[in-house]
Amino acid sequence: MASQLPGFEYDIFISYRHKDNKYDGWVTEFVACLKKELDATFKEDISVYFDENPVDGLLETHDVDKSLEGKLKCLLFIPIISQTYCDPKSFAWRQEFQVFNELAKEDQYGRDIKVANGNVASRILPVRIHELDNEDKSLLESELQGALRGVEFIYKSAGVNRPLKQDDDRKSNLNQTYYRDQINKVANAVKEIISAMKNPAVSGALAVPRTKAYSQNWWFKNRRKVGIAGTSVLLTIVAIYFLYSLYGTPVDKSIAVIPFVDLSAEKDQEYVCDGLTEEILTHLSKIEGLRVISRTSCMKYKGTKKSVKEIAEELGVTNILEGSVRKVGNHVRVTVQLIDAIPDDHMWANDYDFKDLKDIFSLQTNVSTDVARVLKGKLTTQDKASLASNYTVNPEAYRLYKRGRTFWNMRTLESYDSAEYYYKRAVDLDPNYALAYTGLADCYIYGLQRMSNTDEAQVAKAYLSKALALDSTLCEALTTKGFIESHTEHNWIKGGKTLEAAIRRNPNYTQALLYHGNISIFTGKQIDKGIEEVKMALELDPLSVTVNWALASRYTALERNDEAIAQYRKTLGIDAKYVQAMTWMAFTLIRSKRYEEALDELKKVPKSFEVERDILVSYAHSEMGDKERARADLARILSGDRRIVKENVMLAYLYISLDDLDAAITQLELAYDNRSPNLLRIKVAPSLDPLRNMPRFKAIIRKMNLE
Repeated sequence: MASQLPGFEYDIFISYRHKDNKYDGWVTEFVACLKKELDATFKEDISVYFDENPVDGLLETHDVDKSLEGKLKCLLFIPIISQTYCDPKSFAWRQEFQVFNELAKEDQYGRDIKVANGNVASRILPVRIHELDNEDKSLLESELQGALRGVEFIYKSAGVNRPLKQDDDRKSNLNQTYYRDQINKVANAVKEIISAMKNPAVSGALAVPRTKAYSQNWWFKNRRKVGIAGTSVLLTIVAIYFLYSLYGTPVDKSIAVIPFVDLSAEKDQEYVCDGLTEEILTHLSKIEGLRVISRTSCMKYKGTKKSVKEIAEELGVTNILEGSVRKVGNHVRVTVQLIDAIPDDHMWANDYDFKDLKDIFSLQTNVSTDVARVLKGKLTTQDKASLASNYTVNPEAYRLYKRGRTFWNMRTLESYDSAEYYYKRAVDLDPNYALAYTGLADCYIYGLQRMSNTDEAQVAKAYLSKALALDSTLCEALTTKGFIESHTEHNWIKGGKTLEAAIRRNPNYTQALLYHGNISIFTGKQIDKGIEEVKMALELDPLSVTVNWALASRYTALERNDEAIAQYRKTLGIDAKYVQAMTWMAFTLIRSKRYEEALDELKKVPKSFEVERDILVSYAHSEMGDKERARADLARILSGDRRIVKENVMLAYLYISLDDLDAAITQLELAYDNRSPNLLRIKVAPSLDPLRNMPRFKAIIRKMNLE
């Protein structure tokens, strides 16, 4: 039986390791079922090449490779991906999979086809029957130059990794897949691709352009056909756009950029992968109208085995951008794919090549521009300017900045020291690197929240001034400036305006939204609006432990205790060792009179945070009515040689519970001197109501410009 298209031997070639068929004939059964499904799907007959015997029974005197090459001249190639298939020494891999991959790239259609809905599909349609080891998956993705996609026939349960069978109960299968449905998916995918290849002009689906240079003679010979096809495609697009504008619903423009994969043999391009991921994400986040998930959440999927659909559901987005980096000698190829995650369809794909590391900056811009166009359509002049902005042309300075950023995101005093080291090395190489100066300012500002040191504040401001002198519109620098003005200098109006400017520059910058929401909450002027802004920040960074904690903390400040406790539990679900979530959840449980739960939670607090733990244990005893025990606990805490700085506000709560209001005010005054971030809730926290009419309390309110 011939193929549906002239010049091809078969419509489908089934490739598999014969050992996968020996045990129970799974491949034979699959092919038989697929043929039946194809008969029910296509009006025409579909030809399938399936060799039940090794090398088609060819004799040793035959040229096996050449004989098989003719049969590989097919429209679709379906490899049965198993635990044994990904073996470069095997016949199936070497003489079938790799050969077809190269043949398809060179024929008149190309390997990747645009189907009728505009998405991209590969003529290699994997059927996966096992979960793969990481090295096997990397081998496949290296050959495909992209992520492994296809239809799964895997039965999953505890300790089980085998092919799905027709009689398997879907309820006992962790994948919840039904054999017949999966067969139907394969048949529908075959129909979609073959239809696009047979009727490219009608379907609006031309082959994806390849990087290989086209023949000028071919163009002149076929220019009339191309012109007709191009006109048809253009008219189709215009019609779709017109109808969509009248009757369509808005396209979801939410996107997450998951970490790029290093497919290089040496595995030495990880920093390039991480840098590309973050920079493309940063570029896209500046485009108005796109909702871009923040770096913190995206980077949690580095090395993940989760499907695109699972990631999209967890992050609350429709679109996923993924990519890979493959280095061979001095040549680097970056493959990027944009996927509509709900149907798990390719929307767009492209390859980018560079030899000099300096080219990585233009590559980031090109990828971001292409993706923004696909999602948004026409780009404004401001969009183009935002996408084109790169902050250094020095690759090593860029690498050092990225290294510093990694440490800064750990958010500990020790990690700030490491971040400062890398940022300083970056500005040594590029004295005009505004982002690195902003990073240095952030190290000192966040360190300042944990210790009282006016010298550190001056150093932070000096670095920030340098960054703004180099780029007065830099979102990160404006955010830091707005934070200082509002959260430490208490100039709430000025800080709010600065943060609004930062948000205009990058509407997806989580920190700017979070800080602006804080202003609305802490000043008490627009509390509901502030909570919504913090929630918006969380939508952009749903797996960030600090943003999750921030929302919980705001609920605690407002005594919305049930919401706070639920949010703390979400935070601890992301990082079970996040101490601030442990301690403040215990405080909230105490405020809710759930004392035993609070004490149980405090048992989990590590010894390095024993001051906070002991204060809260004493607070619980006091609220439970055992004032004498609480006072004894407090005396023991104060008699130690431990410095109490950021615990001043917690001590104030304890003194209020012990009816020592003067001592409570003293602790709040110390908290003001130490610039404790916990004091920012002073105006709106009901837990501080017993102090509100005291002159010393009102003086603190005035100094913080919260009247």
